[in-house]
Amino acid sequence: MSVRNRVPDPLKGPLGVASLGVMILGLVLGYIFTMVGVTLFFDLNGIQGISESESIVVIGTGIVCIFIGYAGWRGFMGFAY
Repeated sequence: MSVRNRVPDPLKGPLGVASLGVMILGLVLGYIFTMVGVTLFFDLNGIQGISESESIVVIGTGIVCIFIGYAGWRGFMGFAY
């Protein structure tokens, strides 16, 4: 039995909205972290003292946030339809 079938009907709407919020927040933060990490890695901004390994950590954080956003999208599609 899927999660959608186990959730009571009155909770499906709020869970869909919460999943949509997780998706938007995850994708926005993931994009920001990934782009900042890439600019740090290639030294395209004025921030001094950031090593390549630290910039890779920022890129990894961005990618994790994008995957969390994708999970939010999957949750929204599961509860909204």
